[in-house]
Formats: sequence, C-alpha cells, structure tokens
Amino acid sequence: MRNERVVIDTNILLYILAGDEKAHGLVKGRDVVLSAMVRMEAMVYHGAVPGHLDMVQRFIDRCALEEIHRGIQDRAVAIRTDHKLKLPDAIIAATAVHLGLPLISADTIFSRISSELEFIFYRK
Repeated sequence: MRNERVVIDTNILLYILAGDEKAHGLVKGRDVVLSAMVRMEAMVYHGAVPGHLDMVQRFIDRCALEEIHRGIQDRAVAIRTDHKLKLPDAIIAATAVHLGLPLISADTIFSRISSELEFIFYRK
C-alpha cells in the first residue's frame, strides 16, 4: 500500500493541516496528487487566517499538482452531467479517474461514481 499514488480531496488536505493524525496516516508514505481545483479551494478556505496560505503552499509543494487540462475538463463535464456532482467535485473526481488513481475524501458524494472511480471514504 505504501509508495502508491493517491488523489486527495480538499477536505483531506484541510484535515491534515489541522493536525488530524488519522487523515495524515492515510497519505503517509504515499505520493499525493492534487487537482488544481483542490489547490484553489484550499487557498481560499480561511484565507484571512494568518499563516493559512503559507501552510497550504508548503503542503502543496510536497505534492504533484495536476492541472485541469482538456482531458480532465471533458471527463468532469461527463461526471457532472451523469452523476449530478457540483462542478468542483466533478473536476476532482475527473482528475482521479483520468490518472487511474484512488481518491480519498470525507465526502460520500463520490460514492455515486464508484463504477468509474476507486473511492476511499475517510470517516472522522
């Protein structure tokens, strides 16, 4: 299980930054891939809190960042249309599907697309 690549949702990134050891344990020893959407969401979450952006950036610097290129855009549109996810969630899911990687999230909405996506549900 270690040294495999995983995509994480914004909530997992934020839990880790908040000191959640259980969430951290899910990614420890793994190569973490972030959708550019996760980067954007994390940067605006509590953006007024001193030091938040620095913490987010330090975390992001240790991850692989996947941009939202045409292939991911097209997959996100299909996921949004077929499964009724919000567009940001569809982009994050499309990133994982495009890369063929599991997605870790605390959001059960991703279970809607379990036929396309390996989904690892994180329960706090």
